Amino acid sequence: MIDNFEDLKNKAVEHKQDIKKEGLTILIGDDEETFRISGIGEKAVKIEKFIKYEEMIEATEQQRDDCLAVAIKKVIEDYEPSEE
Repeated sequence: MIDNFEDLKNKAVEHKQDIKKEGLTILIGDDEETFRISGIGEKAVKIEKFIKYEEMIEATEQQRDDCLAVAIKKVIEDYEPSEE
C-alpha cells in the first residue's frame, strides 16, 4: 500500500494512460455511479460524470433522495446568484 503522496503521484503520472482507461465506480446511496478519470497530473486526479437533467427529475420522482442526480439537482435548485 502506498502511504505517501509523492509515490502515489509518481505511479499515477507514470501509468496515467492505462489508469484513465480503468474508470471509477462508487456506491452512492443505493446506486453504483461510474466516473471517467479524465485527467491525471502532478497535483491531482480529475474525474467526470455527465448527469442528464432527465435523470435528475426521474430520480426525484422515484424518491431516491440519497443519489447523486438528486444531490446535483438540489445544488442547482438552491443556487442564488449574488447581488453584486
